[in-house]
Amino acid sequence: MALSSLRLFSVRSLENISPIFSRLLSSSPTLQEKSKSSWKEGVVTQKMTTTTADLQRYRQTEDGFYLDHRVIVCERPDEYTTKPLKTRKTGGACPDTGRKIFPRVGGGRRLEWRWVDFKRPGPAEGPPLVERVVDIIEDWTRTARVALVAHGNVKRYILATVNMKQGDLIRTSSHIPKNPVKAYEGDAFPAGALPLGTVVHNIEVTPGEGGRFCRAAGTFATIVRKVDEQVILRLPSKHEISVNQQCMVAVGQVSNELHNKTPIGSPNNLRWLGIRPRSGLWHRKDGRFGRKLKAPPPIKVFSSTGKLQSGKTYIRFTVNADGIPKS
Repeated sequence: MALSSLRLFSVRSLENISPIFSRLLSSSPTLQEKSKSSWKEGVVTQKMTTTTADLQRYRQTEDGFYLDHRVIVCERPDEYTTKPLKTRKTGGACPDTGRKIFPRVGGGRRLEWRWVDFKRPGPAEGPPLVERVVDIIEDWTRTARVALVAHGNVKRYILATVNMKQGDLIRTSSHIPKNPVKAYEGDAFPAGALPLGTVVHNIEVTPGEGGRFCRAAGTFATIVRKVDEQVILRLPSKHEISVNQQCMVAVGQVSNELHNKTPIGSPNNLRWLGIRPRSGLWHRKDGRFGRKLKAPPPIKVFSSTGKLQSGKTYIRFTVNADGIPKS
């Protein structure tokens, strides 16, 4: 009797309460609209600047474009997409003549190419653009891992850093404040907004063009010094370049830093990577790998338009612990 009365009470109470809630919701439809649009208030959003025109730098083919001497992307999308695009192998042959020009290229696993956005523009004023890392993906068409990030209704792929993980929030801003900003891994700021000694990657040469330096696995550059409106960075090759302070850079080291130290294991794994065995012919040892004593190259100075300035150089001093130049 107790259970039946409890069930009867629960059913009758629901029948009495449900019309009340339905009247409240129907009388105030603005509550539903506010609940749906509340997350958009004060959120910084930005449109994609990467378009299909950025794919024109690749060698075009009939059905797609020539990614490198191993892979051809078979699809040419109409706009930026996060969908993995299908590819086909070149087999070491020229895409125009079909003649074999790379004898050690052939075979390998099936690959899918993901369109990575190397442009990291942000708002010039106000709060920065905040994006959330949705996933970290291992892309077999490049050495570094890629991160799927999203904000609002925009999703894109960027280069993942060493310590980046799913759920992280990354910031992007194009504003250069008076004092250097405190940036974290994955953030993108102009080179002039970061303090000296910051480790960066995906370095632009022309503002708004997209990153060109330090995009491979484990690479990074260090901000050495600032001269007027130029920022000097030291590359992994110990060469130094000078770029405009408005050029965007991403903070941190590119992921998969152990890529060049991971052993292949066996010749079978090389075939899985699309590398055929050598011919086996004897080759005379030459002096290609001999030691050469050369002076360090001069600093490459890039103007705000991305062109090299040959006549403009900076003097490099070696100082001791007290900051006095050595003789």
